[in-house]
Amino acid sequence: MTGNRAIQHPSCRVPILTWWEGIYDQVFVALHPFYRIRKAEMLVSLAGSEIYEGVLPCDDRPENFGDRIKSRGDAVSWAEVHQAVAPDLPRSEVYLAVWLLACIGYQDRAGIGLQMRLAAYCQENQLYLPEDDGLPAILEPVVQDFLSCFGCRHATAWDEFRHYSDTVPLSVFRKAEPCYLLPKSITSSAVWGLHLPDPGVLMTWGFDGTEAIIAMTSRALEIAKPENFFEGWYADAGTYEDVFNPVEFLHREQ
Repeated sequence: MTGNRAIQHPSCRVPILTWWEGIYDQVFVALHPFYRIRKAEMLVSLAGSEIYEGVLPCDDRPENFGDRIKSRGDAVSWAEVHQAVAPDLPRSEVYLAVWLLACIGYQDRAGIGLQMRLAAYCQENQLYLPEDDGLPAILEPVVQDFLSCFGCRHATAWDEFRHYSDTVPLSVFRKAEPCYLLPKSITSSAVWGLHLPDPGVLMTWGFDGTEAIIAMTSRALEIAKPENFFEGWYADAGTYEDVFNPVEFLHREQ
């Protein structure tokens, strides 16, 4: 284990809690939500419900698509989709299928039939799959609410490989603001890490991930609990950075 682990994304070769042993006390896996986008006209149906835009394919999204998600996106939980599509199947099986569909596509090991049902449900309900990689637009306002609990007005934002950072006011993540991008990052301009050294909070994202990993000191947890802001769960001693793959799959790949 090399480098400044207080800001580094964990290695895939050791459990998350082992990676941050002696630095952070607990780690929360925060899922990127599914989402739909309200129409700009703010029209409502006769029943009083929101009217949503249709789902755009990946190759037909405008340049300001992230801003549209941030300002008019409505989050939908994985639990809701699980219950609607495959309530008879265990969470681990359904979540693996969602993650692979969002990041890689159809995979035999996820069950093609299950993935087709998930895709059809999303299309029928104007629902986008969870975004992968760095901080997604739909979560920026939630991140602002969460990090503001710690009495800090600024956070250090990092790029993917921690080559470049910027000190940013948390206000840039408010819903009314455009999506925040790191202008000098070497790879993606998305935010891949957010760090508050005091009281000790790191939010970090990994390649082909549909989750934020939130590492916290006990002192930080006394101030704010991530489960009050994000859908997810706490890591245990056997949780790896690759949170959806079964442990036996990870060991076989390594």
